[in-house]
Amino acid sequence: MSTAALKKTSALDQGKTKTLLIFLSPWIVSLIVFWYGPIVYTFVLSFTKYKLVGDASFIGIKNYIDIVHDNNFWHGLYTTFLFTSLYVPLNIVMGLFTAFILDLDVKPLPLWRALIFLPAVLPVIAIFVIGKFIFYPNGLLNSFLQVFGIKGALWIANPDLIILAAVILMVWQCGTAMVVYLGALQGVPKHYYDAAEIDGIGKVGQFLHITLPLISPSILFRAILDLKLGLMIFIPALVLPEGNVPGGPADASRFYTLHVYQKAFQRFNIGEASALAMVLIVISLILTIVVMRTSRKVVFYEV
Repeated sequence: MSTAALKKTSALDQGKTKTLLIFLSPWIVSLIVFWYGPIVYTFVLSFTKYKLVGDASFIGIKNYIDIVHDNNFWHGLYTTFLFTSLYVPLNIVMGLFTAFILDLDVKPLPLWRALIFLPAVLPVIAIFVIGKFIFYPNGLLNSFLQVFGIKGALWIANPDLIILAAVILMVWQCGTAMVVYLGALQGVPKHYYDAAEIDGIGKVGQFLHITLPLISPSILFRAILDLKLGLMIFIPALVLPEGNVPGGPADASRFYTLHVYQKAFQRFNIGEASALAMVLIVISLILTIVVMRTSRKVVFYEV
């Protein structure tokens, strides 16, 4: 290729790059301004004493020392990890189950898709307001159980059950996960199943050795999203407890983010709240790295 042709090709590539950057610029600017900018600002505030009024004063790592000695910090981590450890696997299972049902082309298919996906498009706070009427001591669930002579539990008034109730309501919104898994299932080449049937492999073997490996990237994708959502859980702590006591009953639903919220907007300790937020970011990052590293042996990418 001549020098002139090389220069022409280089000019075309540069033009394409500039055009790409122009179209990407709104996204890049919003990413910096609304995502990375606040994270950096929060990191700076975490080393200060700031009450929203007046100037911030630098105090070093005192905020981090204070939160480590705060029992609410450790309790918030415990309740959040408990919720996340229940929510993530259950949401994966329910998302896969509903996706398999819809992949079977059950009639009428559009109706079933709408019913399963409807909770996913509702605001989370609306789901928990509805859930509160379901899980009241005299709510819909216990009234239904009473018809069969079963005494219902005090779901949202029992410290041992309120997190389970919150998990059930969150899993009710498995429609978004269902869409991801349904797309993955329908993308599995059918000739793999045909070859397995010829070799005499049953449905269970096909699921374990064909379906799961080929949709494992989608499961990993949803697992990471669900992990982030579980760590940031907040609304159930405000809406779900009976008596509208945030974090109740007996602080059983006092999630980590509720502790951050109370520090920032009730006690106006912005510096300590920023330190709490940075700790959560670091925990989320570490858990994501662990999941990504450990997934290498169980996630398969078709070449």
